[in-house]
Amino acid sequence: MPHQLIRGNISADGHRTAGQGFKVVHMETGKYAILFNEEFPETPTVTATILDPDKNRVDNVHVEEVTTEQAIISTGDYYGALSDRGFGFIALD
Repeated sequence: MPHQLIRGNISADGHRTAGQGFKVVHMETGKYAILFNEEFPETPTVTATILDPDKNRVDNVHVEEVTTEQAIISTGDYYGALSDRGFGFIALD
């Protein structure tokens, strides 16, 4: 069975800057919902990384929740507080 793969880049203000097959909602400061256009057949593995060159190396991104329909991603500053950051992600079943 072929794998489903979605990847994308999101700006700090919640706009898609690369990728397709998903929508993004900037829920609140430092929190984003990635909504998959097609539901995965089972819960995918999701990874994410900060892509903001102007930020500190200890800024962070966390995959908080994953379902077959969406992933919730949070980003934070070097103190651990939620803060808007650009990031990239990959979702694969």
